[in-house]
Amino acid sequence: MNIVILHRIPFRKIRYDLAVDHGQHTVRYLSAADGLDDLPADAERRLLGVPTHDVQAMIERHGDWLADADRLIARSEYDLLPAALLREKFGIPGDLPDAVLPVRDKWLMRTLAEEAGVRQPAFWSVEAFRRTPPREGRFLIKPRLEASSTGIETGGADWILGRLDACPDPDEVFVEEFVPGEIWHLDGCLRDGELAALVSSVYVGDCLAYAHGSPLGSAQTPDEPEAVDLLRRTLAVLGQRHGCFHFEAIREPDGRFRFLETASRIGGAGVAETFELRTGIDLYQADLRYQLWGDTGPVEPRPVRDHYGWFVFPGHHRTEQAAIDFDPDRFGTRLRSFVRNTRPAAHAGLISYATAATPLSGVVQGSAPEVRRTLGEILAQPAGVPAGSAVMEQR
Repeated sequence: MNIVILHRIPFRKIRYDLAVDHGQHTVRYLSAADGLDDLPADAERRLLGVPTHDVQAMIERHGDWLADADRLIARSEYDLLPAALLREKFGIPGDLPDAVLPVRDKWLMRTLAEEAGVRQPAFWSVEAFRRTPPREGRFLIKPRLEASSTGIETGGADWILGRLDACPDPDEVFVEEFVPGEIWHLDGCLRDGELAALVSSVYVGDCLAYAHGSPLGSAQTPDEPEAVDLLRRTLAVLGQRHGCFHFEAIREPDGRFRFLETASRIGGAGVAETFELRTGIDLYQADLRYQLWGDTGPVEPRPVRDHYGWFVFPGHHRTEQAAIDFDPDRFGTRLRSFVRNTRPAAHAGLISYATAATPLSGVVQGSAPEVRRTLGEILAQPAGVPAGSAVMEQR
């Protein structure tokens, strides 16, 4: 089989070689410039040279590989839709645009959810918000096809209207009601429309604040039946029956949940690592098996006593070298592992949760309440230290 991979997720994290025998199959990597170095030395590779969203340029530059492909693998959020369009163009089996758009285009997913009566924050097209703007409350401008909170802006109605007037392409964004509460993310995989594995977590901090320079954490928590029901119903409405998901919902102060957004891929930062610690399941391998063979294979969760959480400090919001003063001994056995980079490979303005791009990240463990308390302590204590090399410790 000829397999082409749009390589963006670090190789050491996703481990394509564990999912597919590179000796038995022809495996070729199309990689961004900073993704070439982490591939195995003998991998057949090529520099992308163009952004993946420029599908026509991809066809012109890499059509020779794509024309012979039996599978096209793309697991980054930014590559899901371009890959679907390329599969359609070259007749490659796998997820096509009609399947990808409802779980990629945030306006479409919210519209389909609304038509099915799924509980969610109110939202408006730019035209509708301009025509009859609410006079009270906070609102968000959301890009339809971005990820990692990129491009999200928040404020009152008048401020939002001013920002919309400066928006170069109003069709690419929409406006959403701001609803206060806890943001939960539910991660796992589906087989034939049924939940094969699931872990619920709650953010400590929030992704929008992370985009603007604040640290972020996530603590695993016991499942809430209402959140699980919301997940099941929404994914069915959006047409996802197979593969992995990263589903976000907001829990309001009264305990009720509203759908925010979902993606048919694995969450970033420490989602996959902590999921495996909790269940014994390598989500990346289950996800790749579905992309390659059409089935996740046997998925048998084996929950352990401990819960886990991850934390990450941003490096993309500053141009100077970032470093974090971090005393691991303070946390004892609650801290399972950490990575400290005093010279993180971050690009100013390019939001990233990748370990190599952030000054400090790690994993904690304990009971669900203890994990949440530990993350709160860690996220409250950054300070500068002298520059040096990366430090990693496993416990």
